[in-house]
Amino acid sequence: MRGGLVLGLLGLALLGACAQQPPRTTGSKVTLVVLPKAPDGHVGAVMVRPLDGSEAVLVDKPYVEASLRDTKTVRTSPIDPKGVNETFGKTLAALPAQPTSYLVYFVEGTDELNPVAKRTIDRIVAEVIARPSPEIAVVGHTDFIGTDQYNDTLSLQRALRVRDLLVQRGIPARIIQAAGRGKREPLIQAPSTVAEPRNRRVEIIVR
Repeated sequence: MRGGLVLGLLGLALLGACAQQPPRTTGSKVTLVVLPKAPDGHVGAVMVRPLDGSEAVLVDKPYVEASLRDTKTVRTSPIDPKGVNETFGKTLAALPAQPTSYLVYFVEGTDELNPVAKRTIDRIVAEVIARPSPEIAVVGHTDFIGTDQYNDTLSLQRALRVRDLLVQRGIPARIIQAAGRGKREPLIQAPSTVAEPRNRRVEIIVR
């Protein structure tokens, strides 16, 4: 790695804090890697390796700066979150919003949403409208009652039902992908004879 300025964006938001250190100016031959902290607390990790094959350094904590000032040595040190914002603010501001996930639930054996789910649709529509170039994934699921084929069909019907509701509210069908997972990905493990209502769901992911 040489020249320029690199921000390791495995975490995407400037939240939380760590040991503070005054921000440093970067020279023309300095490469920086900094991991901000996501709202869910996830940081991620990145390996920083010198060009000459010297020992790589793992960065897996928020607001730790890894700087490469020559071809041999990676140095790490804490960095003030305010300094990250000053250095990388424009880059962070240009990032798309993180995906938001919603769950809606269904009446047993049908593609009819329960009353709470209908109110969730309102929040989903508002989230889609707030994004400049949204994409939506709609994935249907079932409980364990019934055959694989029956549940595959039902889960897709549920996903298509949610897609149609969104389209009726003015969301373009072209930005919505619908799929059914049947009973393969339950939220709650239950006996095959138990109609677990939390597994009768559609997950809507807005990106």
